[in-house]
Amino acid sequence: MEAVERPHQGRHRGAHRDPVGTALTVLWGLGHVITLALLGATADHQLSTDHPVAAPPARSLPDHDPDV
Repeated sequence: MEAVERPHQGRHRGAHRDPVGTALTVLWGLGHVITLALLGATADHQLSTDHPVAAPPARSLPDHDPDV
């Protein structure tokens, strides 16, 4: 019996033919870029002097009626 030639037998799909893997890699990279941008914006907001800082709490007793 003569063997039939199969050109693709034993070969696996390469990375260049894997659209799911490429899409997941793009999503992974995009997620990291978005995360870094959000962290940078948060740090910039916290460190900027443009927004007022909350006043510290009063160090005296609350107001009350002196007749009581």
